[in-house]
Amino acid sequence: MTTDERDQDKWGQDKRGQDLRDQEPRARRTHLSAAGLWARGWTAGMIRRLLGEPDLRRANPYFRTAPPTRLYSVERVEAVERSEEFRAVAAVAVRRSGAVREAALRRRRAVREAALQRLRAVDRLRSGPEIQVRSPPPAPDDRKVARRSSQEPP
Repeated sequence: MTTDERDQDKWGQDKRGQDLRDQEPRARRTHLSAAGLWARGWTAGMIRRLLGEPDLRRANPYFRTAPPTRLYSVERVEAVERSEEFRAVAAVAVRRSGAVREAALRRRRAVREAALQRLRAVDRLRSGPEIQVRSPPPAPDDRKVARRSSQEPP
């Protein structure tokens, strides 16, 4: 291990507080997967509508039997992101996403309120006079049953 490696912690930070990852040139990505596009705010419909067919198809790196990974050129993605059509479609997607989120919150609140009303009704029923029913103790004869052995005559 060199002295440079000893001076780094496991996150690539120099012990003197400098980030060593910024000093090394990173390989620039040439293609983005659908997951990479989703992280940038794209939706499946936007990908189909604005990008169309993928530039490359590669075997899925995680599951061999899964469909191939669709890869889109970064230059083409950035060119589309600069267009007016993308801005318009992205604004609609953001508005729709917010509406869906609000509807889900409303449904969640409605379910919670209904559950609380049922719990209150059960508590009201339980708060009435308490009735205790005692069962009689078992009879002594019921506890022990004499068994005959198969060799004894009846």
